[in-house]
Amino acid sequence: MKFRFQYIYGLFILSFGILTVLAFQFYKRLQESNTVSNQVEHNYQTMYLLSQVDSYLKDVINAESELLLTGDSTHLATALTNAHRIKPLLDTIHRLIIQTGNQEVNFIRLERLVTTRLSMVKNNMGKAMRNMAQESLHQRLLEARVLMADYQPLYDQMLSKETLIKTQRDSQKESGQRNTPNFLYATFIFSAIVLVISFVFIIRELTKRLEYQHQLQQQLGSLNRANAELEQLTNIASHHLQEPLRKIQTFGNQIISRHKDLPEEVKMLLGKMDLAAKHMHGLTRDMVRYSSLINTQETLMQTDLNYVLMKAAEHMDEKLTLRQGKLVVANTLPVIRGIPTQLVILFEQLIDNSIKFARKDIAPVITVTNEILAGQKISDKIKSVLGGTTYYKITIADNGMGFDNKYVDKMFYLFQQLESPQGLYQSKGIGLPMVQRIMINHGGTVTATGIAGEAAIFTLYFPVEP
Repeated sequence: MKFRFQYIYGLFILSFGILTVLAFQFYKRLQESNTVSNQVEHNYQTMYLLSQVDSYLKDVINAESELLLTGDSTHLATALTNAHRIKPLLDTIHRLIIQTGNQEVNFIRLERLVTTRLSMVKNNMGKAMRNMAQESLHQRLLEARVLMADYQPLYDQMLSKETLIKTQRDSQKESGQRNTPNFLYATFIFSAIVLVISFVFIIRELTKRLEYQHQLQQQLGSLNRANAELEQLTNIASHHLQEPLRKIQTFGNQIISRHKDLPEEVKMLLGKMDLAAKHMHGLTRDMVRYSSLINTQETLMQTDLNYVLMKAAEHMDEKLTLRQGKLVVANTLPVIRGIPTQLVILFEQLIDNSIKFARKDIAPVITVTNEILAGQKISDKIKSVLGGTTYYKITIADNGMGFDNKYVDKMFYLFQQLESPQGLYQSKGIGLPMVQRIMINHGGTVTATGIAGEAAIFTLYFPVEP
């Protein structure tokens, strides 16, 4: 399933990247098409304005010729008006040419020729109105024709070049207008294909998830039924076992009490039988308690661990007194969200474990300490179990027999007995699994460290709620 999700994510990222590139290219093409359209418009305007300048200039020159040749000043006002119109047109053409970046050199030459010719027209008309000598005027007209001989080819060149540039840009514009819809269709088709593929993948994944969820529900139902049957079986087995065990103990005690002259070997065997029955009685009782821890329905509440430890010490007081043991609480324990009854069992089991595995002729001393620990100060293995950031670290250390650390992982399995020289049934192999189960119920974990022949240290990690 994880692989399928990675595949879908990869396809989505790839498709998104391709669509982004296509969208960028499409936007770029639109920008280029708009730019070419604007440039073509500028070409049209430039050509039109050049023709206007040429037309006004020729009107002015014709009016000049008529005035010089005939002395008729009828068209003088029109000629002067047209002459004044040329300068704004030249300014507009200059702006357009600067924007397109074409023919700026040619325009400067053309503007200089037009300006010079208009200046000559103004002088010639002024002299003609003052009745200057005809020979002088004809000479100036000849100079004007020479100047116009330079103007006309330059004008034709600019107009021809603008026409050529416009033709090229028209071709680009038509190509862009022709390809842009195709590009848009291609982008739409690709998007539709990606959408359909993504939809198919999502539908398939949802179908598989629904099937998987249905299987999980079936398995969960089967598991709940199995748990209920197991719990029922455990309760029935424990209750039905109690009566035979009590009879074994009763009959054994009656044999010893009624027959005082039994051989010592028989008495020893009857004593072992009684001890085995007591052990079995305690084992069945603990099995029921362990089963109740797994299927607990109790809710967490604010719990003072100092009070919990005091209750556990009261329950274990007789065993501590018999071994002349001592319980030392180094500092105040925290208040956590927990299940008080389960936490009492937890401390009872740890204290009982220290008493069972105390060294011969050395009174057990059990020390309880507490500290707040940040997540970065604990091992990655513990952090992967807890997943929080801050924890209460409660340590229960004793001065007993200890153990070899190579057996640490097996200690928390059911019926993994840690036997002592004092007797085979010192441990039922269910106390430490109960401790671990209670820590799991509280969202924490427990670790163990041993020093063979010297000490055992159990560390509880409770998450600190924000």
